[in-house]
Amino acid sequence: MQYTYDITPEDFVALNLYFYEHDPVIQKSTQKLRMGGTMLVFFGGLVLMLALDSFTPLAVVVYGIAAALVYKFLPKRIVHNVRKNVDRTLKTASSKSICGQKTFTMDEKTCTLVGEEEHSSYEYSAFSKIVDDKEDIYLFLDDVSALIIPHRAFADGQARADFVTGISAKIEAAKAEKNPESTVDKPEGAV
Repeated sequence: MQYTYDITPEDFVALNLYFYEHDPVIQKSTQKLRMGGTMLVFFGGLVLMLALDSFTPLAVVVYGIAAALVYKFLPKRIVHNVRKNVDRTLKTASSKSICGQKTFTMDEKTCTLVGEEEHSSYEYSAFSKIVDDKEDIYLFLDDVSALIIPHRAFADGQARADFVTGISAKIEAAKAEKNPESTVDKPEGAV
């Protein structure tokens, strides 16, 4: 089976947002940042009001509202920064062929990804996880590296589901052949 598609900057943004939304370490760090920012605004404001000898109930309300706004809108700011940093990374990358046309080919024992300046071949046992996300399928090689195959590479939802089922079976078989006790994580969000 062969699939030809274009990788866009939005595909890389989507992959990084997937990490942001699903990685437990990032989620824990974001929660700590939200709590710390909230407490800094609230208690810092109150201490400032005490230092300026202008502590009033209105100040408590104002800094309470400001702290709640920090807590609510900080994740949106982080998403904005993820997008901005991915765009900056793509613009300054040494290889300008990160985006562009790719061809993903599945054989019996290996799969191949060919692009403008790349030609990579992978045994199916190299993949650790498959994620069928909102707009893309991610074939993870480890916790942070993944091949991106956009949904637009498939004729329809059934073709995409067949791909996920087929590659999952090949990965399972390859892992079972190499190590009978090893298995791949089941696809997340599979249709």
